[in-house]
Amino acid sequence: MIKVQNINFSYQKSDKIIDDLSFDVPKNSIFGFLGANGSGKTTAIRLLLNLCKPNSGEILIQNKKIALNYIELYKKIGTLIEDPTYYGHLSGRDNLKLLAKFYEVDKHRIDEVLDLVGLLYAKDKTANKYSLGMKQRLGIASSILHNPDILILDEPLNGLDPKGIAQIRELFFKFQEEKKTVFISSHQLNEIENTCSDVCIIDKGHQLFTGKIKELKSQLTSGESYKITCNKVDQVKLILSTKFKIKSLINSDSELTFSLEEKENVPLLVKELVNADIQIFEIVKIESNLEDLYLTLTK
Repeated sequence: MIKVQNINFSYQKSDKIIDDLSFDVPKNSIFGFLGANGSGKTTAIRLLLNLCKPNSGEILIQNKKIALNYIELYKKIGTLIEDPTYYGHLSGRDNLKLLAKFYEVDKHRIDEVLDLVGLLYAKDKTANKYSLGMKQRLGIASSILHNPDILILDEPLNGLDPKGIAQIRELFFKFQEEKKTVFISSHQLNEIENTCSDVCIIDKGHQLFTGKIKELKSQLTSGESYKITCNKVDQVKLILSTKFKIKSLINSDSELTFSLEEKENVPLLVKELVNADIQIFEIVKIESNLEDLYLTLTK
């Protein structure tokens, strides 16, 4: 659906913002685009939309070069880049009316998209009285007004409360069911993990990883991690170190966190601890989340 091939970009020759960046966005996916502030995410999105020209490399959307076909492709793309701006003296509905004329969209679509983003109740309120979250909802409504095949959204969840985030998440799932492709740049790693199956992580304009989150986990973690709470931490530590192949071991007064190469050793470990008269209060498997993986990859 979207193919970025070895793009480079700099505002000055000595200041490379995008460094040989390549990634593919699968068709009908919800794709997360991650990176720290200053990593080049917004610049990369501007390049995707032909708002900036790469110094080298090319970008294809629906197998067409965006640089040569941007007028045609814009009709199929909905966008939200950074903070959305509106005519403050106009209502949310009237702001969308202007866009509807531009896109030649039926006016009935306006109330439909306002309802989809949970803003129908405030359609007649002037935009300068909207909260940050309401403005963000209006921005998303603007991006989907012309029923595009592809959504490219830069920080679409900014300013939304938990209820609003959940509502927009469900909207993204609805788009996916309708065979649309959603590209999301966000700092909210937990929400990306809940929403996206595929991610691209960049740092200083260079790609560190592209693929499915489960592939990232298998790439960065070795073995299974567990936490045990017991009454004899030092003795458990000794048993783990001498009788089992462990990858890491961290302990406090009453807890041990460790990684085993083979999960089949867990029952054997429990048996050893029981035989050693150690009281086990809890043993749980620790799942690495996207934030853990991201911090590991970018450290």
